[in-house]
Amino acid sequence: MRILLTLAALLAGSPVFAQTSGQLNCTIVGASEVTSDGRLEALGGGKNYYETVAGAEFIVQRDRGLMMGRFVSNAGTKISVLDPGSATQSYKVLSVSPRAGARVQTQYFEVRVQDKGEKKPFTLVAADVLHGYCTH
Repeated sequence: MRILLTLAALLAGSPVFAQTSGQLNCTIVGASEVTSDGRLEALGGGKNYYETVAGAEFIVQRDRGLMMGRFVSNAGTKISVLDPGSATQSYKVLSVSPRAGARVQTQYFEVRVQDKGEKKPFTLVAADVLHGYCTH
């Protein structure tokens, strides 16, 4: 029993365990769309509701991949944590939501948790591309 408690304490303090538990607090820095010629162009100036996205925050429950916030949500979708992240790999989530008429809506979220420093860059790709950073 004592060995199990010691092992649990060691795991709880390990960087890999710390990276895969809890939640991420994310801040959106900007939003872009892909133009007809394949370039990324910043959204803004009344194009859509993303014009005020800079500075918006959302949280991610790391174990489940659930994202919640004003501009970001995957509630009601099938959420798959593709990679829990590690010292060498990004945290990755795929959300899929079937829609009426055989349409499917997808959302791919990746956070470079392996990067040094407190702020970990993220990219969220759906109809548009959101980018910013997350903290633990």
